[in-house]
Amino acid sequence: MDNILIVDDDPGVRETLEARLAREGYAVGTADGFDQAKDALEERDFDAILLDIVLPGVNGIGILEYIKNADIEAPVIMITGDPSVDTASNSVRHGAYDYVSKPIRKEHLLDVVRRAVEKKGLIDRKKELEKRNVEYQKELERKVEERTEELKSAYELLGEEYSRKVRFMRKTSHEFINPLSIISGHLTLLMKDDLPDEQRRRLESVSENVKRIEQLVQDALEMTSEGGNK
Repeated sequence: MDNILIVDDDPGVRETLEARLAREGYAVGTADGFDQAKDALEERDFDAILLDIVLPGVNGIGILEYIKNADIEAPVIMITGDPSVDTASNSVRHGAYDYVSKPIRKEHLLDVVRRAVEKKGLIDRKKELEKRNVEYQKELERKVEERTEELKSAYELLGEEYSRKVRFMRKTSHEFINPLSIISGHLTLLMKDDLPDEQRRRLESVSENVKRIEQLVQDALEMTSEGGNK
């Protein structure tokens, strides 16, 4: 149910407007001036406000300024007994949504109130969408942060695993160097002897394989040295 606030110092006007709007299904609150209007606005939200321009004490324009300064977003419909162009432009300049002139015609009143309530609905929906967007952005940022931490942890684990493998390869490569050097030295000595051709070919084949293994070991050491420096 949409809430309407009527601010008018004339009890007859308040009662008439309240009755008309209540018959249309609106929940209606009333105030005779600034103090009652201020209390009503602090107690609940309204979807539209009918506000008389001519009021004792703080007039309608003053109350309108209070409403705008308080960031109350309910559209304000000014009630005026002087439907002049100056009155209308002055009201709109101060932030009024529209105005109705006394004597107030029922059809015009209901049309203006309906449009004002629809505008308030659009304002509320816009605020809700903005709120949801902010919540979505916060949730997205939270998920990104969580994912970043997960990736960071995974990267650290990979780095540790890689370092472990590099250390193993370097250790294994170093352990191959001395035996290969010894084998290579013995092969060199053996091939200096006067050997049958078949034995020499076999020794040369073994020597070539040893050299290839030595090169592989050397390549592994260089690769792990580069990886370890990164």
